Amino acid sequence: MNKENLICLFHHTHHQDREHEAHHCGGRHKGVGYKIRHCVCGLHSINKQTAIGDTINEKLEKKKIKITFTKVCPEGGWHIESGKLE
Repeated sequence: MNKENLICLFHHTHHQDREHEAHHCGGRHKGVGYKIRHCVCGLHSINKQTAIGDTINEKLEKKKIKITFTKVCPEGGWHIESGKLE
């Protein structure tokens, strides 16, 4: 899975004033069990080493994917971009 696909697993889109705005699935969003932020490395940092991302399958049905992150961020947590499918 490439870097852009990994990041998409942990974002969702809001429609506001006829525009699309992407939000991290973490932090102020309830029920996800992790927090995501932009780090000084220019990447996305997540505070759990494994997390469940959301996607859709070829039938456009929701699907959950477990990801394990392998590279530690110097600010704490792990870089989402280092994720591997379980």
